[in-house]
Amino acid sequence: MIKAEKFKDYKLYYKTDEGKKLGEKVLSKNYIVLSEYKNTERNYVAKIDIDGKMFVLKSPKSETVIPQRRVQTIFKKGEGLTSFMNIDRAIEKDRLDFFIEPIAVMVRRGLFLEESFILMEYVAGDIIRTTEDIDEIMEMVKKIHSVGIYHGDLNTSNFIKTHEGIKIIDSQAKREYMWHFKRAYDILTLKNDLLVLGYGYDVEKKYRVKRDLGYILAYFIKNFKKLPVVEQIRKFKVYLRNKGFKV
Repeated sequence: MIKAEKFKDYKLYYKTDEGKKLGEKVLSKNYIVLSEYKNTERNYVAKIDIDGKMFVLKSPKSETVIPQRRVQTIFKKGEGLTSFMNIDRAIEKDRLDFFIEPIAVMVRRGLFLEESFILMEYVAGDIIRTTEDIDEIMEMVKKIHSVGIYHGDLNTSNFIKTHEGIKIIDSQAKREYMWHFKRAYDILTLKNDLLVLGYGYDVEKKYRVKRDLGYILAYFIKNFKKLPVVEQIRKFKVYLRNKGFKV
């Protein structure tokens, strides 16, 4: 069960006493940054050391710097807490043990979300390399989709191969109930993964997602984003972000 209490100016969410202590150390800055995987205006991800043990610390900053996303946080819990709650449910209720669960989530907010951190266990492993690895990922996708969970960014780079099997390292484990739009979008995203394309791996032969209105809409949006004019707009947005605009 996820517990919560105030610490400094933050709401600290945790499941165990150890998770609480680690969250407090993060908020007190009692850790050492070993390496930064990503440090942009929109995202921060680093490997850190707390008392000789390695962890991954994330801060999804796009929720606080992009105006439209910041406004949405009036009504939303934020990426960190949403992920914690969803993954907890997936593990405890659905018995899906291949999600890497947050250890602690720290949230500071007023009317809007102001800042958040996600502390996760550092998991050593290898990147996905083989068609057998993709086969295993497909079986995982079938299981999460069967209970209504979708990944949200279904690329092989968001999985890691460990001695305990392949784990999902980046997903909010959100659910959809009415149709198969998000799950169809997962499959269409995986079809365009570089490793999948390199092997000529037939994703929909392994798992043919339900062809309902959600699939049709996902297919339309996926192909719409490939149009040259849309690609140019997306590149222009990246250019504006690099110039300091919050879009």
